[in-house]
This record gives sequence, structure tokens and C-alpha cells, in this order.
Amino acid sequence: MSMKNNLPLVWRTGERTLRFNFGEVISLEIYKAVHSFTKLLNSEWQQFIEEVVPSYHTITVFFYKSAILDTLNIEALLEKWENYKEDSVLSSARQVTIPVCYEEPYCEDITRIERLIGKTKDEIVQLHSQKIYTVYMIGFLPGFPYLGDLDSELFVPRLDKPRLKVPKGTIGIGGNQTGIYPIESPGGWNIIGRTPLEIFSLKRDNPFTLKPGDRLKFSPVTNAEFEKIECEMKNNWHAIDRFIEEVNI
Repeated sequence: MSMKNNLPLVWRTGERTLRFNFGEVISLEIYKAVHSFTKLLNSEWQQFIEEVVPSYHTITVFFYKSAILDTLNIEALLEKWENYKEDSVLSSARQVTIPVCYEEPYCEDITRIERLIGKTKDEIVQLHSQKIYTVYMIGFLPGFPYLGDLDSELFVPRLDKPRLKVPKGTIGIGGNQTGIYPIESPGGWNIIGRTPLEIFSLKRDNPFTLKPGDRLKFSPVTNAEFEKIECEMKNNWHAIDRFIEEVNI
């Protein structure tokens, strides 16, 4: 993919940190730009950089103590970025199918959501499960995926009072986002379902099922199907692999 790139805003956020901002919109195009620019940074400034932390639309760069930020040629870097070509960014990705039971007792806030947006439960489930989401970043909790592109008709405020305990596997929505709680934790998102998959497990060699760049699809299942998959997960730590495939995008 050859592209003419928009220039990010740059500002110094600390003695050894710079931040590059590509805007405030959560989108796949900005995500691609962020990760292309991250590759450029690592290529051009590798000897100075201790760590690069990309997010939805920003990149924070942490430099070694020996690096002198005032000597870095940011203008030259941005000039290269204007004509930068990256053919491999997200040309292929993993697609992960997440089975979700949207039935009782796993959909605690569905009535609240119905009231807030004026749609039936079936309509809410369809809107939530018909899209393919992108995992933009992992954070908040170990393995917690931040997903973009929630249908605007599902935008609802978070709970006024967060719950002290949200079970692992819970699927929630809040604001313009949806996500999966990988472990039991406090949380203020609206609960609409639960997955039997363990997207974070210390039993596996790689405890993280999801990674940035993955494509994610929610697939409705019945209570009986939920219990069957849950049993499969307990008996075979690697059973989750059958829900993952390589796709071209």
C-alpha cells in the first residue's frame, strides 16, 4: 500500500519522551498510520529509543538517558514520513471468533440498554455481532482488548457506579467501545454477554490469546453451546486455537 501520509503533531512530554499524535478519531486508517510510523521510528532512531508505545492514535517514545532530544532531527523524520511506503501493514491478520452467550444469566444490563437506545434484545445482539472489530491495543487488564468500530446505535454511557466484581469472559459495552474482561475485576461497562473462551490464561505458553492487529468477530451461542465450549476449554488448554484463523484484509 502506497500512501501520502498526514503529518502527526509532535510534542515533548518529559525529559526523555516525545509524543506523536495522529488525531483523536479511532479508525483503522489511523491505526495503520500509527503502526507504520512506529516502524519508521524504530528504523531511523533505533540507537536512541528505549521503548515505543503505540495506542489508538498516538505514539509515545521513551529515549535512553544518553539521548539528547534537542539534537534529534524531527523535521527530517517527518519529511521521510510524507513519502513513506509500507506494503505489509495489516495486509494479513488473524481473525478470532469469540463465541458469546447473550442469554441469562450473562446479560445483566441488556434491559438497561434496551431502554436507553430503544431497541430490542435481538436487535442489540445483531448490531453487536454483525461487525468485525480490530484489536487496537491491549491494556487495562492482562489481555484486555480495546476494540474500535462499535456500531453508533449501541453507544451507551458507562454505569454510574462500577461493579466491584465482573466475571472473566464478560462482554461489555461503554461509550463507543466494546471489550472482553479477561479476568475477574471491577468494571463499569454495560454487561451484554459472556464468552466461554479464556482469552488470558497462565496455563498456556503464551497466556495472551489476542494481540494488536487481530480481527475479532463475536458469534452468538446458546447456553448449551456455551457450556460445551467451556468444558472443552477446561479439558484442553489449546482448544482455543480452533477459533483463530489467518485472513487477508
